[in-house]
Amino acid sequence: MGDVILTSPVIRALHALIDGVAEVHFLTKRSFSAAVKGLAGVHRVWEIDRTTAEVEQGLKEVGFHYVVDLHANARSGFVKRALRAGEGRTLDLTVDKRSFHKILLVRTGLDRLAGQHVVERYLETLRPFGDAQAALATNGESALKLPVLPAQERGGGAFLALGAAHAGKAIPESHWLEVIAGLRNENRSVTLIGGPDEQALAERLCGVQAGVSSLCGQANWTKTFLAMAKADVLVAGDTGAMHAGAALNIPMVVVWGCTSPALGMGPWKPHPATVQLEPEQPLRTRPCSRLGDRCRHTVPCIQRVSPERILAGINGVLNQTAP
Repeated sequence: MGDVILTSPVIRALHALIDGVAEVHFLTKRSFSAAVKGLAGVHRVWEIDRTTAEVEQGLKEVGFHYVVDLHANARSGFVKRALRAGEGRTLDLTVDKRSFHKILLVRTGLDRLAGQHVVERYLETLRPFGDAQAALATNGESALKLPVLPAQERGGGAFLALGAAHAGKAIPESHWLEVIAGLRNENRSVTLIGGPDEQALAERLCGVQAGVSSLCGQANWTKTFLAMAKADVLVAGDTGAMHAGAALNIPMVVVWGCTSPALGMGPWKPHPATVQLEPEQPLRTRPCSRLGDRCRHTVPCIQRVSPERILAGINGVLNQTAP
């Protein structure tokens, strides 16, 4: 989900850079389509469940002048090959994922990424049309977007995003218990968000503390975004929820584990009160992996961001944003 949300500036940049009326189509997995359905500037969302073969014939029937490939994997390669068949009118523009430099950072600590964010890499893909970053900056449109407007007024309390694709990004249950206890001691409402995989964890957490509610496995992404939009603060790891929080301009406490913002996947233009917490000692040999699927330390990185630091981060954010 996070990867899809991060592409939203590209949609607006295409409209800003291409002369005349541009018809922009978006292809993604059905489970992620809520992040783009209804988004301004998207003419049609194409959804797949497993393979691009499900839509290739329909895409060929429409015909496209350009394919902007922001995934650069085998699946997107099949789409490009299918659309090049026949008249051969389609021009491919493919993102440079800088995978080698990410591997270099993980394995040796040598940073050649120079702080470049993945959104900047996405926008650089549009270089044949012009300077996408400059075009967005001129229009004040460089932030992430979702098909849900940020709330004008907060008051939703603390939202805790339980899910993570890999264990190296998942905040431990013991940490959540202490964070929730601290929030409830301050009489702050707590809402847990996540998918079906987090439902059992959410039920355990709700059973320990009164005043904790859960949307895990009970609300689709659209309903979750609508609920999140009013949050006073969002606590999340390096996950799709973090990018959704940035898109909704929610003040956040971001907890990093085996990955690192140095890889270019941190929150893009987040709320100014957002706090990012990285593991304490050892400072060297991080990030441990590109995806968060492995940790090289005896005490996992995600456990070295203490609940006390998370609570302090939450209080700092709330103090900054209090009316």
